[in-house]
Amino acid sequence: MWVIFGLLTSVIGATYYICNQKCKLSADIFIIYRGFFVAIMTMPLVFAYFHIFPWQFYMIALFQGLCISYSDYRYFQVFQKFGAENVNALSPLSVFITFILWLILKPETIEIYLKTPVKSCVIFLSIVLIIYAVMKYRNSKIGRDCLKEVLPLLFLSTLIDTSNKIITEYSEGQLLPLTVHRIAITGWIIGFVNLFLNHKNITDYKELIKPKNLRQGWFIFLVALSMITINFGMYYVPNPAYMTSILYLSIIWIVIFNKMAMMFGKSVPYQHIKLKWILLLLFASVTLVLATK
Repeated sequence: MWVIFGLLTSVIGATYYICNQKCKLSADIFIIYRGFFVAIMTMPLVFAYFHIFPWQFYMIALFQGLCISYSDYRYFQVFQKFGAENVNALSPLSVFITFILWLILKPETIEIYLKTPVKSCVIFLSIVLIIYAVMKYRNSKIGRDCLKEVLPLLFLSTLIDTSNKIITEYSEGQLLPLTVHRIAITGWIIGFVNLFLNHKNITDYKELIKPKNLRQGWFIFLVALSMITINFGMYYVPNPAYMTSILYLSIIWIVIFNKMAMMFGKSVPYQHIKLKWILLLLFASVTLVLATK
């Protein structure tokens, strides 16, 4: 079941990436919109599926909102310093960190892996190959200074991914209500915190409600949609690293979308990608899915 939600999320992620490229919304406004827009969009569902969850759920949601806000803020700073390509080339390492962290948090899963050593080796090797394929596809030069600044952010991403899995344990059979409540809570926190952190970069607050910017931000509904599919996937997946790995299939969907657009004569910011890395990513992803059944 987690595979279906993982594939859906990867397609949504690819669509979101392409829409973001076309809309070219200002980064400072974008990180504020991605909080408020998502929260506002999910509020009707919160009222429709209102439920009181254990206090741990609200603490994790608060933690996630603060982590995502700070992560957004720091990532944009690091992007400006080292370039988005160099920073993104390191992001797949968070998959490996997530895998190890889950073993630490849930030591009982180590025993499960030890019972099926061959299957476990295939799973681990598949994850390593996915990481390798994505890093080779991005093929950027990674300096020591860049690594030093990005590594803490990778650990932060790992905490966010892991807490996505943990928070579903408090669903009490109400997975959809839990999901929309979590999205709304984190959305409001992300919106207000990013508004505070970026207040120096926004010279005129009227920019936030300008029709032009509001129109350019329409695609942010895809963020809310992907958060729903991720939450459902995390509920079913044995290890959150599996879900995070499958999300990198968005690279393949982006290539397909761009190729289709070019066939119809549309101009796209197309980056040449060596076929061997795409095939390796696809092979490793399929192997991972088959090995986890």
